Amino acid sequence: MRSKTSLTLDEGSIPLARARAEAEGLDVGRWLDRAIRHEAARGDVDVIADWESSLPADDQAVLAALDASDRLDPDVA
Repeated sequence: MRSKTSLTLDEGSIPLARARAEAEGLDVGRWLDRAIRHEAARGDVDVIADWESSLPADDQAVLAALDASDRLDPDVA
């Protein structure tokens, strides 16, 4: 469910959000929602796990392959 709200953003953030949303084929609200979740998830493993589990099976397989590759590569920090 989505809620309508208002936000106060820096003047330069609005055109940036619009441009990025348009480039990705999203409306600004959906793009901002995703950006907020992404930022919040940077330190929240549960949010990341929930997001990963919501992905299609093919995307989950890609993430698993990348994770396995990272574990095998000693140069990955």
